[in-house]
Amino acid sequence: MFRKLLLIDLWVLRIAGTAALILGLVIWAGYAQNLLHTHIVLGGLVVLALWGVCLAALIRKASAPLAIVGIIWGVLVLWLGMKQMTLMPGSMHWLIRVVHLLLGLGAMGLGEALVGKIKRAASSLG
Repeated sequence: MFRKLLLIDLWVLRIAGTAALILGLVIWAGYAQNLLHTHIVLGGLVVLALWGVCLAALIRKASAPLAIVGIIWGVLVLWLGMKQMTLMPGSMHWLIRVVHLLLGLGAMGLGEALVGKIKRAASSLG
């Protein structure tokens, strides 16, 4: 059961993350502004999936420090995603968008890394 839930978390992270990335870039380019709420929901799914993987890593004692970083990272992704429109308005706002993009990509990478650590920890136990 644990492995199935971890696999579901991983695929939610991958699919929602990829969709949020593509949709975010399309919105950034000035198209599909009406899909902003969809992008927000996808980003929320990414963070929830990341937190699920972090919880699994903590339960399996795979990598507590990285799991804690992942939890904090998820909070940062959510915070910046919700606040980004009010941060640095004007010609330098693109910096906030780049940071949000990098945080989102980092969330996906952290989730992948944690799943790898969980799998290695499980295989070393026999």
